[in-house]
Amino acid sequence: MPLNEIKYLHREKCAMHPEGPACSLHWIQHAHVADFESHSGIFDVKYCTKCKMGLTEPYPSEETSGHLYEEKTSGDFDVVQKGFIDKIKDALARRLLRSISPFADAAQVGHVLDYACGNARFAALASDFFPQAQVDAVDYQETPPALFSSGRFSRMKYFNIHAFGATNQNYDLIILRHVLEHTHHPIDLIRFLGSRLKPGGILYIEVPNLDAGCARIFKNKWKGYYVPRHIFHYTPDSLHHIITAAGLEGKIERNEMPLMGNQLAILFGLNKSNRMVQFSGILLHPLQLLIETLSSSSTCLNVKARRAATP
Repeated sequence: MPLNEIKYLHREKCAMHPEGPACSLHWIQHAHVADFESHSGIFDVKYCTKCKMGLTEPYPSEETSGHLYEEKTSGDFDVVQKGFIDKIKDALARRLLRSISPFADAAQVGHVLDYACGNARFAALASDFFPQAQVDAVDYQETPPALFSSGRFSRMKYFNIHAFGATNQNYDLIILRHVLEHTHHPIDLIRFLGSRLKPGGILYIEVPNLDAGCARIFKNKWKGYYVPRHIFHYTPDSLHHIITAAGLEGKIERNEMPLMGNQLAILFGLNKSNRMVQFSGILLHPLQLLIETLSSSSTCLNVKARRAATP
């Protein structure tokens, strides 16, 4: 991976008010974090007391940040093998799809979009869960994920980002899971995806929570920072501002996703794909829940956003 080709930039303002004055005078040091995946260096996570948002400093430029993902080593790109771990992930995904469906009857959902789909696990499960839906999976790669080669998902299509921009399909449900923190222009992306919603449609957004209790426990080794790939780090206030600025509305809620396996890998320098690490992560998930309960917090934030009634 040509990490030496990545250009890093410094900023003067958050993404909250891109046209407004610089807010760097309101920044404080939040964490000093290493890139534990590709060892590209040490990065600061700043916190803006004005915008209630965290940001990685310096951050990879939009033109060169793709080099960080070329090896596809994150869990988003794991090959789905239908083992025990995959079955747990599938069960959690189906539960989520049930909770974010815009209609009580899944058969009423006609079009679903999984934006920045990774290994297309959610797209494939959505194709099974919504029996009448056409499911579009979008990502930055030219070639589709391995799941598409099975030929089993006749109602699922893959588009790269550029091809998708030329389409005009609108959707009942758009899934944007753990994407916004990687995005250089979050308000623009939410506004664009919001324009692709059908009347009554839902844009489901999920991001790591900068205020997670586990972040306070594990400090600069917290998995959720994931620098430099996570460009922004959200709080409930900053996530609410971004969806509102994009012309959408929705209640910010809290949720958990199992992260202790990845956390063990960082703490002890282990391979996160190691089955013993993954099983240990499952066993320690109750500890994650306990930490967040005692902290009155959560590892993730989410919102089921809809077009605002009054623009």
